[in-house]
Amino acid sequence: MRAVVQRVVNASVAVDGQTISSIGRGLLVLVGIDRYDEPTDAAQIIKKILSARLFDDDQGGIWKKSVKDINGEVLCVSQFTLLAGFKGSKPDFHESMSTIPGKAYYTSFLEEIRKAYDPTKIKDGQFGAMMQVSLCNDGPVTILLSSKDKPKPTGSPSSTSTNPTPSRTTTPGLELQMRTGKQPRKPPASSSQDEGNGSIGSTTVTAVSSTIDGMTKLDIEK
Repeated sequence: MRAVVQRVVNASVAVDGQTISSIGRGLLVLVGIDRYDEPTDAAQIIKKILSARLFDDDQGGIWKKSVKDINGEVLCVSQFTLLAGFKGSKPDFHESMSTIPGKAYYTSFLEEIRKAYDPTKIKDGQFGAMMQVSLCNDGPVTILLSSKDKPKPTGSPSSTSTNPTPSRTTTPGLELQMRTGKQPRKPPASSSQDEGNGSIGSTTVTAVSSTIDGMTKLDIEK
């Protein structure tokens, strides 16, 4: 089941130019019934409609009160086109419940939502009719509900990854060999220690710049 819930200042439904239902402050709910829907789908959507905190409180706090909290009204309108798919550019409605079982399901939906709230606050359009729906959306606030929503996966991506990308750690000499296809030049051996340069233990480090095939490298000399 799918439902489009709109917070409204007022809304009304007309058939053949005649208004058949209207509400003041509250919710306009377009209801689409899937061909696989069961009673549990209706119960889930009804709970969301009546408990969703879509209204402000008296102190101006937003998202504080539900339609029940403000004693608002609910106008339900059957809307099989919410289940539309497309074959090319033409809409296809095979995912919606067919007319006879769909009407029985929708009638049961209305009965259950009236049981869960004040029945005088629940209004309806006309199932299967060509209707003209008028509304003044407050906000605008429009929420899409679905009883088929899948739960989000838990855990961070890093904790579920089994093949982390290894870091690239290549030594300068190996990188030069990979780029040029030649072995890097080895530094000349030295048996003496220069006292004038900075010493680290028994090794003196001197950086000498040289060029091999256009590539610059650092030679480490003793």
